Amino acid sequence: MRVLRILFTGFFVVVLLAVGAFFGAREVLLWWASRSLTQAVAELARTQVKGTYAQQCQRLVGSTVFTAITPEYQLRFLSNTEYALEVVCGDTVKEPILISRKQLPILVSKVPGSSGILPTAPLSGVRLTVFAEQLAILQEFIGYLPAFLVRERAVVLSQGAVLVDTNPAELGVGPSTSCEGYGYICCDSQTQMGAGESLTGAQNCPTACFSSCISRPVLLSFTTSPFLSPQTRSLTVASGGTVSFHYVADAGKAELTVVLRFGDGQQTQLQGATGSVDHRYTCPTATCQYTAQLELTDSWGVSALPGKLEAVAVTVSGGV
Repeated sequence: MRVLRILFTGFFVVVLLAVGAFFGAREVLLWWASRSLTQAVAELARTQVKGTYAQQCQRLVGSTVFTAITPEYQLRFLSNTEYALEVVCGDTVKEPILISRKQLPILVSKVPGSSGILPTAPLSGVRLTVFAEQLAILQEFIGYLPAFLVRERAVVLSQGAVLVDTNPAELGVGPSTSCEGYGYICCDSQTQMGAGESLTGAQNCPTACFSSCISRPVLLSFTTSPFLSPQTRSLTVASGGTVSFHYVADAGKAELTVVLRFGDGQQTQLQGATGSVDHRYTCPTATCQYTAQLELTDSWGVSALPGKLEAVAVTVSGGV
């Protein structure tokens, strides 16, 4: 019993030390990251006072001395952990001038949604968190995440003063940046479907950024026998003739359900990434036109985007 008591006491002490180290490290890292951002904002202010980049902007724009250029300074996030101090010279200069590029302290990341800090805005800020990746793994493993494990701290610039607030009501506005800078992903519209929170207006994404992307099933080939014309994706058979349809698709790890509509009111359902099926066409008149259409849906309910490969035009010459 004494040995068990010693072992239990030792285990309890180790757990307490680990918990204390976790919460202590969390506070230290958030303080460090907040201080780093505060110093970066101060560096922007000092750079603006020097006026070095104002002259450089004037040269880039190519303005005369009678047209003064007022550069705008910004702290823009490039990802959840990396940010840049930049100078924007106006609409005529596409790329901002890079002052310096910086990294948040290890294990600290920006909470998705905000993009950075604009010193000229009445209110502009970001929210920081710590152990985001580690807590995401824990949530996936146990199915939920206890709220007390999550700790955030905001760094907000308001009327020229930097405020470090644990729970601000508003973060204000930030500079325009990429999906990665906002903390989101630009999904490929052809092969992926966006899921979760969304955001429009990012620099590198023509549609919208999402917090995650789900892979769509993709049709790789859809052929027939007799062979179809690859230019027009059409073929001709006599009434009573049989057409063999063959498809190859990619659904990743998900199961795939395929619905093939033959165009004459009949259809069939297949399973799997590859498959073949025969269909007999008839025509009561001199000529009949049908369009065979393939539809792909994976086990998550995600469908493939329609394209040119999914359809085959079938001309049936009747016996009349």
